Amino acid sequence: MIKTIWFDFGGVLSPPIEEIFNIYHSKTGISPTQLKEAMADVANSMSMPMLAPIENAILTEIEWGSALRQSLQKLYPKLDTTRAELENFGKQWFADIKANMIMVWLFKQLKKQGYQLGILTNNVIEWEKEWRKMIDLDEYADFIVDSCKFSCRKPDKEFFTIAEKISGSVGSENLLIDDVKENCFSASEMKWATILFHSNIQVIKEVRKYCNFDFPSIKDIPNYDFVPSYKVISEANSRRLGIIEILSGHQAYHVTNFKDVREILTSSQCLRKPTNVIGGASILPTLTPDELLLNLDGNAHKRMKNFAMKSYGVANIHNIQSDMLSIIRKYLEKFGDVKYFDLFPALDDIVIEINAKLLGIDLDMYKQVLKPLSKVVQLADKNNTDYLIENFTQLYEYIMDMIEGKQSIQESSGIINLWIQNRGKANPPLTDKEICGLLLGSVLGGYQNVLTGLSKVVYVLLYFPILWKLLQEDKALIPDTINEIFRLTNLGTASTFPRIATEEIKLLQGTIPKDSVVYPDAFLANRDSSVFTHPLQINPFRESKIHLQFGYGAHHCMGRNLAEIEIQSLLQEILSIFPNLTLDTSIDIQWDNGVILHRPKSIPVINFTEREK
Repeated sequence: MIKTIWFDFGGVLSPPIEEIFNIYHSKTGISPTQLKEAMADVANSMSMPMLAPIENAILTEIEWGSALRQSLQKLYPKLDTTRAELENFGKQWFADIKANMIMVWLFKQLKKQGYQLGILTNNVIEWEKEWRKMIDLDEYADFIVDSCKFSCRKPDKEFFTIAEKISGSVGSENLLIDDVKENCFSASEMKWATILFHSNIQVIKEVRKYCNFDFPSIKDIPNYDFVPSYKVISEANSRRLGIIEILSGHQAYHVTNFKDVREILTSSQCLRKPTNVIGGASILPTLTPDELLLNLDGNAHKRMKNFAMKSYGVANIHNIQSDMLSIIRKYLEKFGDVKYFDLFPALDDIVIEINAKLLGIDLDMYKQVLKPLSKVVQLADKNNTDYLIENFTQLYEYIMDMIEGKQSIQESSGIINLWIQNRGKANPPLTDKEICGLLLGSVLGGYQNVLTGLSKVVYVLLYFPILWKLLQEDKALIPDTINEIFRLTNLGTASTFPRIATEEIKLLQGTIPKDSVVYPDAFLANRDSSVFTHPLQINPFRESKIHLQFGYGAHHCMGRNLAEIEIQSLLQEILSIFPNLTLDTSIDIQWDNGVILHRPKSIPVINFTEREK
């Protein structure tokens, strides 16, 4: 069992050594090749490895720097070394060098888990103040074993023996993380576990094989989770169904177990349609048109869903990805030289223009007419039903006008024209009202729902800089990280629509009687600890990737591909254009909390330059 974890300094807790050599070149004009040859020349004259004379404290910094200057003058007579402070090498070498943020984070996380943490480094006595200040880990490190204080260094086995005596950990109780193969080989011969550092992502994955540590918790973000609109009558647990009172005043069985919720969502014996009637069990303050997919069951639902899904398949969304990227860049590049700005309005503009392009709607009309109507429908106060119904009616009528040709449609290749032209391919053909029902979901979901999901994903990543840094280092992590955040993210104040059980249903949590109202809580199911280890943690490397945030079964979200591809594309571009973007924590974040959606009203950011980061 691992007791002590040892981190190398140079190339692990610090940036890669080659990167520091290149920075030193820009400071002094001495190239990495020239400097390394001079270092080797000094060491060869003493029959020692390249940095042993100074790392074993055989030479002082002044003596070593002076010998280095002589070697450079001998090897490169025309080289100008006047900018190089070789006799005070460490101060200039470490100036403006930042620690490896990800490894420093990992060091701290492992310390929280109760492991002993050590730094095992080949270093220089005169440089100690500089490098320890750079990584700022003195209060976390239990041991710092530095070659210059023991007159031996890695990969000498004696150095590892010294570390064992200091830590009280022997052999396989030690884990070394080092970027030098010879050091890892020597440690492994002492029966130590070793990880040869190639990248931060690779090390995190390998450390997880030996040790547990925490990723950021979604619960640490103030106001991120919604306040449920239901009232708890009896609490649900893993062995018992709960009872809640939903907005309509009906009591419903509260299903929270992941497997049980998934079973309800796929059950043909739990129907949506009976809830959308006067006096029906609902989480909405008003009825919605029967033609909406969320109100349909069985063959009626299947007929319309199959017709519409062709337009939201991965291939069709990829067809507009080049347009998607052009739109994203157009809005983001406006902020290229701006240091402080609110990212949310840019996300709003991006999402609405992409959806206008996909649907074939004139952008100005979308912004001037459909945007305010759809925003009210999704963000209205549930207590002001008259205003909500008025705006929903206007939205419905406007979309019907487009279908009937009373309002012009900009793009003939857009989804609206496609559906109108191909309505006869459904059996029976789709009516105007049915097409309107589908388009209501596309106008509302493709804009407001995607914007909400996008803004919350971006906000999480900026709130936890370690997640932003991980994506910056390896953009291949973006899909899994988005998936993990979506697992923990609810778009609004409810995580499902209630259903009516047409037969008795037996679940792990208990039995639901026939004709009962059922509330399959996808939000809580996605935090089921029996399925997701440490369920509140945002773990980009989580093995269990299936979640219920987009629904499951027949009523799974039609726009999932659009949302995921759009958010992936946008994150790729943000990370490229603003690699050092940071949340401006000096500004308080206000949240919208409407009848459907819950999201931040703003995302204030600071666009640091590379020098400022």
